[in-house]
Amino acid sequence: MGRAPDRPSGATFSVALPPPNVTGDLHLGHILGNTVTDLLIRRSRMAGTPTLWLPGIDHAGLATQVAVRAHLAKQGVRLDDMSRDQVIARVESWKQDHERRILNALRVGGFSLDWSRYRYTMDPAYGRATRRAFVQLYNAGLVYRGERFVNWDPALQTAVSDLEVEHAEEPAQLLYVRYPWADGSPGGILVATVRPETIFGDVAVAVHPDDPRHPEAVGRRVRVPLVDREVPVIADPGVDPTFGNGALKITPRHDLLDFEIYQRHPGLPMPPDVIDAEGRLASEWVPVEFRGQDREMAREHVTRALRDQGSIDHETPYTHAVGRSERSGAVIEPRLSTQWFVRMAPLAGAAVDAVRRGEVRLHPPRWELTFYRWMENVQDWCISRQVAWGHPIPVYYCPACDHLMAAEEAPTRCEKCQHAALRPDPDVLDTWFSSWLWPFATLGWPDETPDLAHYFPTALLETGRDIMFFWVARMMMASYYFLGRPPFASVFFHGILRDDQGRKLSKHLGNSPDPLDVIRDRGADALRFAVLFPNPVDQDGVFGPATVDNARNFLTKAWNLVRFAQTHLPDGTDPPDRAPRLTEASPLENRWILAKWRRTVEEFDQALRAFEITRAAGLLHSFLWYDLADRYVEVSKEALAGRRGEPLRRETREVLLFTVERTLRLLHPLVPHVTEELWHAIPHRGDLLALAAWPAADEAPEDPEALVAMEVVYGAIRTLRSLRTENHLAPASLPPAWVRPSGEATAEVLRSQKALVLQQARVGALDFLDPGSPPPAGSAPSVTAHGEFFLALPTGGSPAERLALERERDKLAALLAKTEQRLGDAGFRHRAPPEVLKAAQEKARDLADRVRRIEEHLAAEAHAGAG
Repeated sequence: MGRAPDRPSGATFSVALPPPNVTGDLHLGHILGNTVTDLLIRRSRMAGTPTLWLPGIDHAGLATQVAVRAHLAKQGVRLDDMSRDQVIARVESWKQDHERRILNALRVGGFSLDWSRYRYTMDPAYGRATRRAFVQLYNAGLVYRGERFVNWDPALQTAVSDLEVEHAEEPAQLLYVRYPWADGSPGGILVATVRPETIFGDVAVAVHPDDPRHPEAVGRRVRVPLVDREVPVIADPGVDPTFGNGALKITPRHDLLDFEIYQRHPGLPMPPDVIDAEGRLASEWVPVEFRGQDREMAREHVTRALRDQGSIDHETPYTHAVGRSERSGAVIEPRLSTQWFVRMAPLAGAAVDAVRRGEVRLHPPRWELTFYRWMENVQDWCISRQVAWGHPIPVYYCPACDHLMAAEEAPTRCEKCQHAALRPDPDVLDTWFSSWLWPFATLGWPDETPDLAHYFPTALLETGRDIMFFWVARMMMASYYFLGRPPFASVFFHGILRDDQGRKLSKHLGNSPDPLDVIRDRGADALRFAVLFPNPVDQDGVFGPATVDNARNFLTKAWNLVRFAQTHLPDGTDPPDRAPRLTEASPLENRWILAKWRRTVEEFDQALRAFEITRAAGLLHSFLWYDLADRYVEVSKEALAGRRGEPLRRETREVLLFTVERTLRLLHPLVPHVTEELWHAIPHRGDLLALAAWPAADEAPEDPEALVAMEVVYGAIRTLRSLRTENHLAPASLPPAWVRPSGEATAEVLRSQKALVLQQARVGALDFLDPGSPPPAGSAPSVTAHGEFFLALPTGGSPAERLALERERDKLAALLAKTEQRLGDAGFRHRAPPEVLKAAQEKARDLADRVRRIEEHLAAEAHAGAG
């Protein structure tokens, strides 16, 4: 679409693309989010607003290194056997390959990004911005190095974020271990645990102060089984008295709750790590026979030793939540570790205040409570990772005087003692530390660039709700801290695409198609429209082949509409620079379609402003399919054929061309490829539809009377058509009809549009009944909001008609049997989402009703024939 202006005047509309990770290819979630953004970007550009959609990718440090590790392992190559430089070279090669694939997918999807401003989270300028942020926070005391609990992945030997931990219920054995009294008196206290291998790091046994079972135990001492070390029994409100026997072993280096309890009791000693970085038992506190065993093996051996000692009172099966590393699958080890952290509490307030006062708006608004809840419980952020791929932490250590320096550029000497051989910190920054700078670092920060001046703050962030805190909230904190302004005005959270069993689409489950495969098979525009409609974009919804097929059918409808228009537009037809000027002689259908188009534009723009994306798509779907391509095309054929005079033919051509051309403009942001091609097939002005002006609702006249009148007319047509269908009238028949209007206004509309009703409902006559007159004999009635309608029924059917009805009955009966069989399948009823089950039940009721009515009709005919 070309480069966004460098120094635009006035308001702008800018979006920074959430950068795809170079770990893999784009998935359907990317297509969903990018389609929503592209819709808003293209509409803004057509409206004449200086518009920037800035693309880029994320290096995704740990995740990418893990992906490369797995890739190399399939080739028999161990990443751990490589030097740091070799690892980085391998990851860089992976990045280049996947970058090409990602950028190709973005182009194939039709996303109108400004490729001249492409950014990468590890390009040199971005690296400088990342170092500037770290050093600035360090100098302000907001970044510190300390020992805190982290999620430790013993397989990868690095800390991982909460987002990279997957929790699931897993079975275990809950052991009730007796800790004997240290004074030798009988008994002791029962402690329940699923991790007996950590027993060697126990420094206390804790009970709740209000637990009536253990008041005498507090203050006494017990012996830790297997090591015979004395520890005190303490009281602490953090203990859950409902778990086990209400007594908790305190192992402060391997459980966060235990550490918090330890901190409230300063007299307790701090043990060494009894589980090392590789997940093996270690330290002098561990008996020699268990040292070096991994956690799983040690759990079995310690349990056996406790049984042999007679320390296990009893044990029960137990299911509990276990956290596993998303990257390696290893069970996460809660571990006290020396890492780099950001103090989050001082940064969180500005982000919370921004949402409360509406400076940053979350859409849908229901996510505000979740945002507040997360922010109120914000914890310090561990930003160091023990891997090779990523931004090096810009900290340097002096081996001569132990001085520590944080610097944007590597110093050559110690600022304190002038020693020259400095040692860089071996860790890299968490990926999110560079990502939280994305909205402004991509525009040139920390430099005062023209892009930063004109396109920041950005207008919108479109993303998934699962990273609301990990990315969205952190970007807000960073933006307010470093620039004093919000990073974006609005955040739109899209839902999760699911299969027909309600499962999240994922490559792991094998239920998520490759977007490029869908595009090759059905086209990019079919996929784009399918992710927008009919499932609400801001909610979880079912996505499958039927959704894409329905979208493609809609595009086919648009294609056929343009082909119809082409056949009625002679060579030399002028482009529709304005709406046709209607006169008092203009027929209702022309007045109606222009008014309906105007109403659609008004509601479409309103829906986009409210981020009601699916409603906006639905408005265009309904207008094009039902109002324009079905109703208007059908009622305009007589005029377009010239059978109602040449002046009306010219007017109807103009109305048809205007509504088709302007509707293609409205549709273009949703389905750019098809609409661009169709627009060039009809008279138009300009080189690209993408650069055409956005339609203004007031181009067409406002005509509420026409809208109401046409609803009355089509209400009558629908009713009479339904009576024909329900009573199985032959297609060629033209039975008479009667109407008793609900009021004088309705009667006036139906009288004035009688010819249209006769033509579209295929009835031979339409007579008006007085309020008190009886229903015509031998007619089928239908009561609606517009009045009572009656259709004359034939006295008997021909053998051919009876045979056709019998065949239709048999066909419907077969469909009914198949549907009932499906509903009788217990597996289907268990797996199907409620809406699918409800639809099947409604289908069965409808089929049964249609079969019943045909049989009643056949029986009535047979009875009449016999009489």
